[in-house]
Amino acid sequence: MRVAITGGTGFVGRYLVMGLLDKGYEVACLVRNSAKAQKFFGPSVKTYELSLEDKNSLLKAFEDFKPEVLVHLVGILVEDKRNGQTFIRVHYLYSKNLYETAVAYGNIKHVLHMSSLGTHRDAPSMCHRTKYMAEEELKRSGLTYTIFRPSVILGPEQRLFYDMWKITRFIRVVALPGGGGYLFQPVDVRDVVCSFLKAIEKEEAKNQTYELCGNKKVSFKELLEDIFGYWNRKVLLLPMPKALMYFSGLVVERLLQPPPFSSDQLLMMWRDNICGLDGDVEGDGVRKLCGREPIDYEESLRWSLEEFGRRVKA
Repeated sequence: MRVAITGGTGFVGRYLVMGLLDKGYEVACLVRNSAKAQKFFGPSVKTYELSLEDKNSLLKAFEDFKPEVLVHLVGILVEDKRNGQTFIRVHYLYSKNLYETAVAYGNIKHVLHMSSLGTHRDAPSMCHRTKYMAEEELKRSGLTYTIFRPSVILGPEQRLFYDMWKITRFIRVVALPGGGGYLFQPVDVRDVVCSFLKAIEKEEAKNQTYELCGNKKVSFKELLEDIFGYWNRKVLLLPMPKALMYFSGLVVERLLQPPPFSSDQLLMMWRDNICGLDGDVEGDGVRKLCGREPIDYEESLRWSLEEFGRRVKA
């Protein structure tokens, strides 16, 4: 079976491409930078250098590679407006172009779409709203789909690790929005990959939306404490009102691109980032798809930070 994937050189994409290859699938990466894809995967994958705004290039890639499965992973957490990378453009317009082209191509049997936990019609965050718009665009397209909404994903490439490592090397103070009580239910990147791979195989996964979470709910404060504890780094976690951090984010966005945190990320904390809050989707995705318990939180964090440590010290 042939699988075309966007975002194949990103955090989750690198693991998923290797998982697809291990399963014997033929894989094509639709990328902005083919050299980057070749660096990661060599001749094991076919690469098409294109823009997701260019329907003609997309259609030519589909017609050349002839995929039956399409995986769409492209997304951003912070806008880079100076370079035109906005939520509406990356999450919604790219998805709209991709799925309209997939319909025109006519041979995509299954679309696997990466969304995020917190995505909802009523979400105050533009990141979440545009992801919801992309989900709805896919559902309207008539394509057979599986949508995934993960909580924060643990793995060596998790951006939070890099941000906290850099910031607290020199400044041993981190602000906690609202005191840091906001809950996550971290999921291991290996469980995310397992869920995608199983969804390709399982008939019952078609036209379903799955939330992907780990086995433990942790507050933002607890997550940071666990990270800094592993690094043996004493850091003052300073509670700050969400409103103050929101307006600070507005200022930071004007000074730095990309900013270390944004006003929209504060809006993403409109409710806890845990599974099971929306009754109209499957809230136990890892167990349903992989047929086992999620990887233990402590083990996932240990593996992630151990490998992260090797990379930053290399």
